[in-house]
Amino acid sequence: MNESLPVILLALAAFLAAILSLAANKSLNSRIMGVCAVIAIGVGTLSYGYGYSREYSALHGASFSISVVLKTLLAVCRMFGGVNDFGAVRDTPLFTGEAMVSLFWAAHFTAFYLTASAAIAVLGKRMMKYLRTLLLRRGELCLVYNATPDSIRLVGPRWKGGSMAVVCERSDESFSALAEELGAVELQGGRNLCSDEKFLKTLGVRDSRAVDVYCVGNDPEGNLRYAETLLQALQARSVSPEATSLFLLGISEERAARLLSQEGRYGYGTLFACDQYALIARLVVDKRPPWSFLRCDKDARALNDLRVFIVGFGQMGQAMLRQLLINGQMEGSAFHAEVFDRRMSDLQGAFEACYPALMAGYDIALHAADADSALFYERLAASRPDMIALCAGSRKQNAELAETLRRLYRSRANQPCVVQCGVDAALIDDVEYRLENVDVRGMDRAAMILNHVYCGGSSPEADWKRCDAFNRASCRASADFLPAFLHAAGISREEVLAGHWPPSAAQLENLSRTEHLRWCAFHLAMGYLPMSEAEYRRRCEQYRRGEIRRIGKNAEGMTHACLIPWEGLDALSRRENEVTSGSVDYKAMDTDNVLAIPDMLRQLG
Repeated sequence: MNESLPVILLALAAFLAAILSLAANKSLNSRIMGVCAVIAIGVGTLSYGYGYSREYSALHGASFSISVVLKTLLAVCRMFGGVNDFGAVRDTPLFTGEAMVSLFWAAHFTAFYLTASAAIAVLGKRMMKYLRTLLLRRGELCLVYNATPDSIRLVGPRWKGGSMAVVCERSDESFSALAEELGAVELQGGRNLCSDEKFLKTLGVRDSRAVDVYCVGNDPEGNLRYAETLLQALQARSVSPEATSLFLLGISEERAARLLSQEGRYGYGTLFACDQYALIARLVVDKRPPWSFLRCDKDARALNDLRVFIVGFGQMGQAMLRQLLINGQMEGSAFHAEVFDRRMSDLQGAFEACYPALMAGYDIALHAADADSALFYERLAASRPDMIALCAGSRKQNAELAETLRRLYRSRANQPCVVQCGVDAALIDDVEYRLENVDVRGMDRAAMILNHVYCGGSSPEADWKRCDAFNRASCRASADFLPAFLHAAGISREEVLAGHWPPSAAQLENLSRTEHLRWCAFHLAMGYLPMSEAEYRRRCEQYRRGEIRRIGKNAEGMTHACLIPWEGLDALSRRENEVTSGSVDYKAMDTDNVLAIPDMLRQLG
């Protein structure tokens, strides 16, 4: 038995390797099959052609015959059915050595392996899944819920940890192939079977083991329910909140905030919640910021207005309008937007109800017409926009509109920047930027540092955790706009870090005014309204009675006294100080934000 052990072990290892190779990705599998076919046919033809020729020669005195050729072909075909004729070559001079005999049997195994590959592949996939499932119990765990072939790509490039499990309600071939490509274990059963304590115990989740949860399905409410159910299971397994994180797609951060760990409340250690429309809009303003179309004088004052067109006013078009508005502010410039959608009468009501002050505060024209209408081309000729955002709802429609605009501007100067916006990618002047290639969580890094500069806590992460959803959005907007100040001042990042800041008094004045314009645009785009005189007086009385701590901001009612022109801030500051006996200076707050830019850049590294 001891003498047979090496043979048994080597044969078993070779067979397992053959099985697992079929469970590998399709491109590798195809290459393996090709090599196997060449080996089987080549060695089989050589062996049987040689053996049958010698056999025929011994009987008939001649080495060539059509019957020998046909017999050789038949023997090679029979190899793929697991049949061999070793007797035909056993006593020939070529097969007296061990090497040729081994090659003969290797060719037969390879031939049968090709024939049985379908059945072996099923076994191989099962073995591969079993091995990967065992590995899920080790190292960091990435748990992806109900992903689609598109949304799972948001996870793959960002996952640098140990093991990945993909939970799905039902599987399909394309999804399974993508899960395999990512090296993930596919677990079917959905929210009911893959989110309880028993499930986490099976995966070895406990104590301080890191668990990174991605809920990226097409059903936002389903994503939220899974995150909530899994959170209960994590708590039951006594998993440390600091070891957990949640990426939630399609749900606003305000709604998801209750899932975040806070003092006295169990929750996920870190949270990123957003929808793909907002992500694409942020991606566009990062790669082609609207303020980059503005020219500025030596005093950081804009010399031209910003004009944008948006085609399509669904969720993508509305997200683009808000982001372009927030990032298109600069002292000396005015923001102009024209939006086109044939369904405008059905869409604008909800938009105006959610953001009531935008239409009154800015030059935004909503047209009940599409991009094929005469009105669109009339306005295009009259307005000459800097940017045209195509949010028609499908890649095909966007591409057709872009091609029409390309023909229109083929021989004209001052061509606008054309942006095609989809749910997973943006094409900016034909350069594609895909969400799957963007570090989505890394987009918050600058916002975290900015928040830390103002809070001064133990770390950016700790300060960010204590930051509520609205203030996080505020920090993101402020951080995204930071390069606009350098653009307006005509100064580089390196010059700022070398000490060339603050700028001149005239520049500082205009940059502070720009910061106030940006701040106002952000609040109005979040649904805030200017505080009325009656409400301000009422809040002054409430402050005197000790009922409120701040007069000028009503977070619950979403009104703010500072949503006024720059020129009115001094009077507002004096009026508030008379009531509070404080020393608030609202203009200085905007100026301080500009002066803090070097600290921000240094911490960003």
